[in-house]
Amino acid sequence: MNETRVLVVDDNRDMADGIAMLLGELPLSVEVAYSAGEALTELDHQEYALVLSDIRMPYMNGVELLAEIRQRWPRTRVVLITAFGSIDSAVEAMKEGASDYLTKPFDNAALIEVVEKNLAAARDADEFDVPAVVAAVAARLSPDDLFGSLTSALETLRSSAGADDCELFLTEPDGKDVLLSVGVGLDGEALIERTRFEPGSGYPGIVTATGSSFFKQGDLADDPRYLRQRVLDKGIKSYACAPLSEPRGSFGSIHLLSRRADFPAHRAVDLLEQAAVPIASAVRAGLSALRQAVDEACAPHEAGSPAQLRELLECIRKRADANYGSIALVDPESGLPSRVVSSGPATLLCAHAEGGAWAECPSVLEGHGFAADRGRRAWPVPCRRGVPRRVVSPCCLPLMENGRFHGLVTLDLGRKGEANASAGLVPLLVMSQQAAIHLASAHPGLKLDPKRDDVAIASAPVAELELRCLGPFEVVQRGAPIAAEQFPRSKALSLLKLLALKAGTPLSKDYLIDQLWPDADPTSGANRLHGVVHALRSVIEPHRAERSWLYVRNRGELYYLDLEAPLEIDLLRYRALSNRGLRAIHDPTPEAIDALERAVALYRGELFGDEPYAEWCEIERRELAEQQVTALERLASVHAGKGNTERALELMRRAVRMAPYREDLLIALLDLLVHMGRPGEARAQYDEFRKILERELGAAPSRELEEFRRRAFRLSSRPPAAAR
Repeated sequence: MNETRVLVVDDNRDMADGIAMLLGELPLSVEVAYSAGEALTELDHQEYALVLSDIRMPYMNGVELLAEIRQRWPRTRVVLITAFGSIDSAVEAMKEGASDYLTKPFDNAALIEVVEKNLAAARDADEFDVPAVVAAVAARLSPDDLFGSLTSALETLRSSAGADDCELFLTEPDGKDVLLSVGVGLDGEALIERTRFEPGSGYPGIVTATGSSFFKQGDLADDPRYLRQRVLDKGIKSYACAPLSEPRGSFGSIHLLSRRADFPAHRAVDLLEQAAVPIASAVRAGLSALRQAVDEACAPHEAGSPAQLRELLECIRKRADANYGSIALVDPESGLPSRVVSSGPATLLCAHAEGGAWAECPSVLEGHGFAADRGRRAWPVPCRRGVPRRVVSPCCLPLMENGRFHGLVTLDLGRKGEANASAGLVPLLVMSQQAAIHLASAHPGLKLDPKRDDVAIASAPVAELELRCLGPFEVVQRGAPIAAEQFPRSKALSLLKLLALKAGTPLSKDYLIDQLWPDADPTSGANRLHGVVHALRSVIEPHRAERSWLYVRNRGELYYLDLEAPLEIDLLRYRALSNRGLRAIHDPTPEAIDALERAVALYRGELFGDEPYAEWCEIERRELAEQQVTALERLASVHAGKGNTERALELMRRAVRMAPYREDLLIALLDLLVHMGRPGEARAQYDEFRKILERELGAAPSRELEEFRRRAFRLSSRPPAAAR
């Protein structure tokens, strides 16, 4: 907001226009609304520091308007005007959250005094006392009630900064995905549109992977890195985030969101960075206490004994506040559950777990935990079909240790399950990992997940079949490309793309039919699918005469690509390399740098570049592109720090080409060019960016970019000291 805006609301047009005329003599932008409905419409389109509203109006009165403003625009101050001058009406207005009140009749001086006082208070609210806020946050934290105290601490942050929302993300054990763990504010339903982010993907994944704070002020919707559309639809315009750090790297992040274009995001980053210190300390202490609780449950019993399993299950069940649960160890020879202990009337194991079909379990895949909200329709297909009907809200925790799978804990959260069931998942995963450490001494476990980074990156036999998804889709068999014309049905390639995108995850017949033929009835869709599967196998399967399927496998009506086959999917390898590099890039070891170098080289172009407008893979396409930009940016920073400026320049140019509207990338590129003594190229790069903004967006460079340009180019044009 470049100028201070005031909105006058009164159904008496003469009164409203008179107040606006008087205030127009001040350095303000004043608008008029002749009803509460008009005022809400105006507030939807503009930001106002102050609203002056009459109390008595038809349809919606001033107190009702005040309540709506307090809920939707909490930073906007409201002064109510009443003709009655009674103490009762003034007290009611202040109780409802009014900043002040005026009684009719009032003179011009009184009106101007109230307006100036409230505008000064609005300006002061932006200058929050960082040390005082951090002290208040620290006072609310308690490892004994970790998430309850975190909720209170985040609310203190949110209200003190004048933000609409505040959220905290935590990383799964072993540096996997980051999960939304605590959120407070006005937009809870929008925030849970997406609660899981891979390293380097979306704002939470980026700040955790890089260990660096950043902010957006007023132009959040223009940043393709931000991946939650519902939050943007709610009008959030500004954003600030900072990492939660420990010596080994970042293990989460905290975020502030605001509808205000003039939200002091730079100050908010300073606040978050300082508040992150006590918050990170409390989180570490709280998670350590959970590990200790598992240790105490395990200590008196023999490893893997029924008594120990019962104690472990009860320890984890209590922490989750679940109704009941089951714990099962897996037999390393057969892959079947060998020991099952339950706290309820019957086992909660799903049909897939009982049959040893672990590859079909969303909890076991890649070692992620899984918590489902109430309502079976929203669950993954394997869970809808396999979880017992008596389970209301399942939560499954893999017992993983050092890449080995020892078993599974299954809980029923019952009707207490939250709208964001994943909120409490990280502490439960910490407990299940600690339990697996105790079980490992007597239970060898099972090595079943070929999608882990160490497996995907390690040297493997030469693949006989390659699927190249990054860039135009290519199928290569024994080094020779297979042309699209060789597939007897065009949908065979579409099916192969779907299977490759899910990378080994079994896909149901119904899901595939819906993706390939959305208007087909079940019978004709099933017939078409069988024909397309046959057409695909007839081209890529080496043993089709014996009907022995090496690549395209199925278990009943579930179809998947067998990752144990001599098969290479560039998408899988790219994610593994990029994730490994980004997790360690805050401390750039040679291994991390090598992983990122190999990842950025593997990215030939956007996902399935031969279908640039395909909506079915749009989310993954955006995530991968953003992950590539992050990898390029971080790798360029590492090379610049080591003096490899030409390599850094090449990488930054690639990043800017992929994200041409990101000013932070342009600033990094210009700064690099200036320090390399190439100001002419920097000016040309800036001019090209300015023309792109004007031509494609009708916009101009931001004030921050202009200030950087003037400062950088002024320094680069100074003659050497000896020549002056």
